[in-house]
Amino acid sequence: PLIAIMPSPLLTYYSAWFCPYAHRATIALSHHAASVSYKWVEALGWEKRPSEDANTRAQTGEPEHDSYYHWKHPDLLRITDGEGLIPTFQDEKGRVVKESLMAVEYVDDLASAVGDPATRNTPLLPADPAERARCRWAAEWANKKMCSPYYTMLVRTDVDERRRAFDELLESLAWWGSQRQGTFYCGDTLSAADIAPLPWAARYYILEHYRNFVIPRDDAQLAGFHEWRDAALALPTVASTLPDRDRYLDHIAKYADASARSKVANAVRSGRGAHDLQEDD
Repeated sequence: PLIAIMPSPLLTYYSAWFCPYAHRATIALSHHAASVSYKWVEALGWEKRPSEDANTRAQTGEPEHDSYYHWKHPDLLRITDGEGLIPTFQDEKGRVVKESLMAVEYVDDLASAVGDPATRNTPLLPADPAERARCRWAAEWANKKMCSPYYTMLVRTDVDERRRAFDELLESLAWWGSQRQGTFYCGDTLSAADIAPLPWAARYYILEHYRNFVIPRDDAQLAGFHEWRDAALALPTVASTLPDRDRYLDHIAKYADASARSKVANAVRSGRGAHDLQEDD
C-alpha cells in the first residue's frame, strides 16, 4: 500500500549557540534534518551591568564586579509568557513546545509523523514500551548526574564542594559507560538518552581549563564512557553542531568567575542543582 507522507511543517526554533540545553534540540534537528525543517532564531544573549544581587544567595566568596544578565528575544518572551527559556519551538499553528528533553522527543515524533521513510533517520526513542521507558529514565538521570555537576564545579566558590562534585561526576560517567546496550546507551544508534548528556560531555574540556579537573583516559572504569563519547562526537550529525572551542571557553568564563546571572547560575549560587530551577532564579 502507498504511505501518505505529510509535508514537514516549518518550525521556528528559538535557541542560542552557547546553550547546552538548547544544543540537545539542535542535535535532534541535525539527526532528523531530512524530515524536519526549521528556521533558527538566536533568542538569548548577554548584557553587562552593575550587579543587582551580589552575594545575596547561599554563597560567599564571589568577587565584586559587574555581572552578565540575559537579554531575551521579544518573540520568545511573548510566546512563553515571559519565561523566555530555550530551547523553544513554535509551529505554524502557533503551538509552543519547550523544555529540552521534551523538545528532543517532539522532534523525533515529528520526524516519525511527517518524514519520508525512504530518507528518515533512525528514531531517537525505541518503539518497545519498556525500552522507551528505560531511555527516558536515563535521560532524566543524566540530566541530574552528568549535566548539573558541570555548573557546580564552575559556579560554586567552595573548592571542596567543587572537588566533591567532580568525584561524583567520575562515578556517574563510569556507571553510564557500563550501562550501554551497544555503542550507545540504547543500542548501536543514537538515542534521546545519549543526547541528554552529550552537549555537556562535549564541553567537559572547560573543567580542565578553569578548574584543573581532568577526566582520565587511562582509567579502566571510564573506558566505556570514553568509547561512548568518542563515538557520539564522531557522528557527522553531532560534530556539525559543536560550538567553537575558544569561543565557548570565552563564553563560559562568565560562570567560572561568578559573573553570570542566568537562571541556571542563580540556582547553583543558591545551593541547588542546575536542574532545580525556581521561579525567582
